[in-house]
Amino acid sequence: MKTPSPAALTALLAVIGLLNSISSDMVIPALPSLRDELQVSNWQAQQTISLFFAACAFMSLWYGALADAWGRRTVILGALIVLALTALGCMATWQIEQLWVLRTLQGLASGAGLVISRTIIRDLHIGPTAQRLLSSIMMVQTLSLVATPVIGGWLAQTWGWRAVFAAIAGIMLALTLACWRWLPETLPHAQRRPLQLGVLWNSYQAVMRSGTFIRLSLAHVANWVGMAMYAFSAPSFVMQHLGRGPTDVYLVFAPITAGLVSGFVLFPRLARRLQGAATLALAYRILGAAVLLNLVLCGLLPPGLIHTIPLFVYSLGLALALPILLDWALTPVHEHAGVAASVQTFLQFAVMAVGAGVLAPLFWDSLFSLALGTGVITAIGAWCLFREQQFRQTRPCPAP
Repeated sequence: MKTPSPAALTALLAVIGLLNSISSDMVIPALPSLRDELQVSNWQAQQTISLFFAACAFMSLWYGALADAWGRRTVILGALIVLALTALGCMATWQIEQLWVLRTLQGLASGAGLVISRTIIRDLHIGPTAQRLLSSIMMVQTLSLVATPVIGGWLAQTWGWRAVFAAIAGIMLALTLACWRWLPETLPHAQRRPLQLGVLWNSYQAVMRSGTFIRLSLAHVANWVGMAMYAFSAPSFVMQHLGRGPTDVYLVFAPITAGLVSGFVLFPRLARRLQGAATLALAYRILGAAVLLNLVLCGLLPPGLIHTIPLFVYSLGLALALPILLDWALTPVHEHAGVAASVQTFLQFAVMAVGAGVLAPLFWDSLFSLALGTGVITAIGAWCLFREQQFRQTRPCPAP
């Protein structure tokens, strides 16, 4: 194994963190093609996304413990091999029930990506350094948000939905080789925790007893799912409301990507000038402005490209808040970094599963309902942050 440069390691960690995104964002634009060929309903096709995220959520609870026991490399290499094999299986299926099973297995494997990448960051760095690295990695990941759905839509329109899974299989095999050659093991054998039920239970208890971890993780999840509602609804947003084709899903993902990239580029500059609390307050003012703008536009104007502007503004606020919320949430439980990253990822994927399978289909027939749903989700996250601020005022502790 060769030791990568810091820039190469950052890029590799960014791509590892994209396992769930690659396996979902490329598939979403292919759902109409999949629906038509397998002759199923929109709801049945959508469950290939919902089941995927539900499985991600479940297995994310265990990847941290597995990585703490077996090391980071072993776990991610095994997950990549499973992803490649299940993608090949999806290509060969002709029944929606078989596809549900294979997508569930893909979800179980892809949950490793975010957990392992965040755990390796915490192995190597803490505090502002970790925040800047998280921001850089998220910026790299964000650039894929436009590419993956557009590629998925193009593949589905040109060769059918099975070509999407062929591409996913190729990507996972390439990543397996890259991780085998360049990903370092950041957890020495002496620091590994055995897979013992009692030890694992104590670790989960320690993490779940941290109110700060729970509140800040939920605040992050609410922001992310508020944005993801539009990703889940992209085919309906573009085809039903804007009257475009499936390859035009970039009209949803491009403003989201632009907002996230702008926020991740701006974050290091703000971090040098402002304290974390001030940056977080600015981020939430931007999120609030985006929600208000979205509701006003949906209430006053017919569907059009102008309705994508709030997606940019919202994503900008999300990007400014994300590194701080993630780092502050993990700081009080850094002794259990793997388990904490697992719980954090579980929360994110569990709520995303509900968003993909229940909330998005409930709201996507109306742009105003979609905007209102996003606003309510964001407000729940803001309330969690407000409760954390109240806690810090009653029991002062220095911000990380």
